[in-house]
Amino acid sequence: MSSIIPGQPEFLHQEVSKESGKTSENNTVDLHSLFTQVMSNYLSAKNQPFANNPTANLIRNKFRQEIYKTGFITSNKFVVTGSPGQGNWASVPWIGIFNKSITTSATKGVYIVYLFSSDCKSVYLTLNQGCTELKSTLGKNKAVEIMRKVAGQIAAAVDSRGFLAGDNIDLKDPRELPYLYERGTIFYKEYKKGEIPPNDVLLSDLKKMVDIYDEYVIKTQEDNTLMENNDKKSNENNGEIKMSIKDIVDYIHKYISAKGFSYEDSLIKNFYLSLKSKPFVILAGTSGTGKTKLVKLFADCIGAEYKLVPVRPDWSDSSDLFGHLDLNGRFIEGALIRFIKDASKNTDKPYILCLDEMNLARVEYYFSDFLSIMETRRFENGVIVSDPLVNENVYGASEAYLEFGKLGFPENLYIIGTVNMDETTFPFSRKVLDRANTIEFSYVDLVPGESSLEEVSALADIDNDFLKSEYILLSHCDDRDYIIKICTELQKINEILKIAEAHVGYRIRDEICFYMLNNKKYNLLHEDEAFDYEILQKVLPRIQGSNSTLKDMLIEMFKYCAGDYTGLSGSDTYEQMQNYINNNQCKYKRSASKIAFMVRRFEEDGFTSYWL
Repeated sequence: MSSIIPGQPEFLHQEVSKESGKTSENNTVDLHSLFTQVMSNYLSAKNQPFANNPTANLIRNKFRQEIYKTGFITSNKFVVTGSPGQGNWASVPWIGIFNKSITTSATKGVYIVYLFSSDCKSVYLTLNQGCTELKSTLGKNKAVEIMRKVAGQIAAAVDSRGFLAGDNIDLKDPRELPYLYERGTIFYKEYKKGEIPPNDVLLSDLKKMVDIYDEYVIKTQEDNTLMENNDKKSNENNGEIKMSIKDIVDYIHKYISAKGFSYEDSLIKNFYLSLKSKPFVILAGTSGTGKTKLVKLFADCIGAEYKLVPVRPDWSDSSDLFGHLDLNGRFIEGALIRFIKDASKNTDKPYILCLDEMNLARVEYYFSDFLSIMETRRFENGVIVSDPLVNENVYGASEAYLEFGKLGFPENLYIIGTVNMDETTFPFSRKVLDRANTIEFSYVDLVPGESSLEEVSALADIDNDFLKSEYILLSHCDDRDYIIKICTELQKINEILKIAEAHVGYRIRDEICFYMLNNKKYNLLHEDEAFDYEILQKVLPRIQGSNSTLKDMLIEMFKYCAGDYTGLSGSDTYEQMQNYINNNQCKYKRSASKIAFMVRRFEEDGFTSYWL
């Protein structure tokens, strides 16, 4: 079988020069010295601090730079990632090359990866499969069975170009993750320490492996049986491969990090799940923590239309949002109505509206009508519709009614409010809090991440299905057993909340269920972590006051989230709780930490609330 595949871009077939380390564009590429450095230095580096270690930085950055210089691996098509570990040294460091149409993550999909053995005596160039998500979903044995099946299908369908087939590599580490790396191998070639070939051979081998990868991509477009392990959908119109939801969310995090903003990976997943569950999210925190920037970069990455609207302190009713008649009977457009109208005409594309410093005015005054209309959303023939946003009497005799009169809440409109909680702003009513996920920004990492050095392009063709709500009523949820499981836990929480008459109602129950179902469907967060976020974002923000029963209720909530802290040393309840968190595995650690903070405020001030 020829290594030249019809229809591939011409640069994929450029010849590697026999002059060591040069492509036909005369870009000097030196992989030989990088492999030699890692194999000589990695084991001793593992005895040194991980942060800013030169060997770790070499794996993360230098390999990516050299591989992009080849000319046949380009940043518009591939993501190159090196991993010496995540906060701690990995036993098996690797450098992955991911085709964006297949995957951008080592957790799933098919990709090229260099794997170093744990004793650093070998490095393997492999075509491999992500194993983490399969293992977490199906278990180790079933994951291995499926990976071997997929590897056999690919090996039978794609020319090996001289590489060995099968899972016979030996990473010299019996632990689970290296074992799964071995079992996921489709094709491979081994390079031994002290016998690393010159750069022209390394580049030639890499080029052949890229040809294999591209042939695999083309064949998967024609035969979806090769994609059993990848959870991708075929675009029926043009045969392109779409990224999975998890891959898109992972890529968004990579894109934002590349812009120099370091957010936790789980925060981006949480933000996505919050928007997916309901198109209204509040981002709270002190000024300068990157709330507005997160919204802008998220929108940029997925190609959404974006509008930033600074809230004015004098806004007092919905006319500031939608419009009003002046003294001459002319309709004066509000700050949002034109953007909402545009969204209603382009429903395939997400429209993201950021209300900046949302609580400079009283939210329940100017936003109350909007919140009420949001609750009228419903499915009609698969489309989400709502009641009209503006009463027709507002337009008077003006022609504006012809343009805006029947305008509802479009299914592709997503509203994010950023808020600062200080003496210059207004608190939220429960009406507002009940209708949003409130995500608090309390941690800022001022040191740029390593990925901020990487060029990461925005995604294209992310349509509204990515963010569109799948559930509006609990009856829309098809996983009945899972709903009962979540509601049973919420019932336990509600019994505790009743101590202080702070129990939640059906709206919060439904929206937590939607969040948890979306998380289960797309496998973004561990179930306990997802439920922890929902306690933190949907339950705790509603709690405030000075009644003595409030402290009793918070203590019981802490026991539910973390455990029985009583009996530990400490000068007060807060200190006991904090000692428990520091020394024990808490099921819902984020919520437990917030509850401890709220208890401290109560003990110091006789009053408490969720907000800083």
